[in-house]
Amino acid sequence: MRLGPLAVPSPGEVVDTGRSVFGWFGEVVDVGARLPSRVDALLEEVTRLVGVLGTLADRVDGLVDRADTIVGRVDGVMERVDGVLGEARRITAGAEEVVGSARSITSGADEVVGSARRITAGAEEVVRSARTITSGAEGVVDDARKITSGADEVVASARGITGGAAEVVESARRITDGADEVVTSARSITSGADEVVTSARSITSGANEVVTSARSITSGANEVVESARTITTGAEGVVGDAREITGGAREIVEGAGATSRSAQELLDLYRPMLERGAPLAGRFVEELSQEEVDAAIKLVDELPQFTEHMVTDIMPILATLDRVGPDLHELLDVTKDLRQAIDGIPGFSFLKRRGSKDDENA
Repeated sequence: MRLGPLAVPSPGEVVDTGRSVFGWFGEVVDVGARLPSRVDALLEEVTRLVGVLGTLADRVDGLVDRADTIVGRVDGVMERVDGVLGEARRITAGAEEVVGSARSITSGADEVVGSARRITAGAEEVVRSARTITSGAEGVVDDARKITSGADEVVASARGITGGAAEVVESARRITDGADEVVTSARSITSGADEVVTSARSITSGANEVVTSARSITSGANEVVESARTITTGAEGVVGDAREITGGAREIVEGAGATSRSAQELLDLYRPMLERGAPLAGRFVEELSQEEVDAAIKLVDELPQFTEHMVTDIMPILATLDRVGPDLHELLDVTKDLRQAIDGIPGFSFLKRRGSKDDENA
């Protein structure tokens, strides 16, 4: 409909336009009614994401706690290594004492062996002296045998003279005086031979005494030699024990050396990290409170349930963030447009204030 130059809508067009506006307004109201629930759901989702981030932060704190625990363990290992080094030093000192004792025992054994050698040399000299005395005794016995043989020859000569005297009885009778002198001389010779035999027997008895003394000396020397052998055997046993102790000490020293090398490798490996982490760890321990420790313990107790929720609830949400993000931005843009449109409706502010009063009265 036109009134002159102006185009005036007809009542039907006005009614249709009003119906369209009211329909659009109803849709806007419907969207606005559904919007708070979707916004609440979005806020809940955001809250859950914030909780997840807080949980992740707590896990990071837990990892820091574990790092501190590891640092503490490393300190304990270093203390144990220091203890092992001290023990190794004590063992080394003990081994040196054992080696010194072994050297003293070896020196004593050398002295015993030297004494045994000197005793053996003395015994050999005694044996040589005994052999010399025995040889002299044998010479005396040979001289006695020679004297006895000479006496036998004299007796045989006397018997021959006596036989000749029987043959020359007449001549003997004539030279009775000479025969008596000969008999007297023979008797004197026999008496001298008896004296020689007695002297030989005395010499033989003295030689026997010398031989007996030599045997006693030899027996004593044998006892000394046996004692020296016993001492030498005991010294060999002591030397063997000292060698065993030295071998055990050597094994202990080698084990202590391997332990020291391992400890040095650990120190070389962890020293840079500990030097950098010691100030941070000290600051962390200074600022750590009992409530935080209790919270960390509680968090560790809740780790199984947290892991289950993380796997079943949070990880699927994180997997869909790349698709939900654009939808959220679009929804926020639509919400902003709707709010601007609603604020532009005449009388909407009055309805909003009225609704607020109704809510307060309720």
